[in-house]
Amino acid sequence: MPRHGSLLLKSAGALLLAFIVLSVIATVVGIVLSVVATVVTAVATLAMLAVVVLAAVGLISLLRDDGGGGDLETEYGRDGARSSDDREERLRSQYVDGELSEAEFERELDRVLEDGHGRTDGLDARRSRDSTTTTDRSRLWDR
Repeated sequence: MPRHGSLLLKSAGALLLAFIVLSVIATVVGIVLSVVATVVTAVATLAMLAVVVLAAVGLISLLRDDGGGGDLETEYGRDGARSSDDREERLRSQYVDGELSEAEFERELDRVLEDGHGRTDGLDARRSRDSTTTTDRSRLWDR
């Protein structure tokens, strides 16, 4: 019987040792998984914070009226072309400042008055100027 008792004690000791080893392994795995989950959560939180900050900066830049350069719709009009009045003003100021000769001024003015945007379509390039073009030109000279 003493033999059975020592075998039983050895078995109980081995079982207790296995339980302790498995508990330590489970604790280490739990700590590692907890660290990984914390890192993933921190990265996801930072990514979401970056998205919110970028969205806020974009919204502020859209809503802010910085006064620099003017509004694109005001400068170019709804169809994307510069308004003819702005182009006429620029031509007039360049002519007055001596940056354009009279021939250059008239040529550029004709281009502005062709379609109102400073672009010629090429279809009516050879046609003679009608009375509205002459009226527009004299209106510009009178300014």
